[in-house]
Amino acid sequence: MDKLQRLIQGSMSVEEYRQQIELLLLGAGLREEEERTSIARFLSRFNMEVRDKVKLLSYKDLDELVQLCI
Repeated sequence: MDKLQRLIQGSMSVEEYRQQIELLLLGAGLREEEERTSIARFLSRFNMEVRDKVKLLSYKDLDELVQLCI
């Protein structure tokens, strides 16, 4: 759980970052029930410049958000 909380995008691609989050959630035995929790976790440690731009756009789920970030 500690690794998940400290994870940042850094030099990872958007897909690599998403995959790391998913792997750490699985490793910790966690399953996020609400989409907005997944979105908040994804954005919280994402590249600030991209995050600020994406927040202004509309998206319906995490998959769509990932595509916008890419």
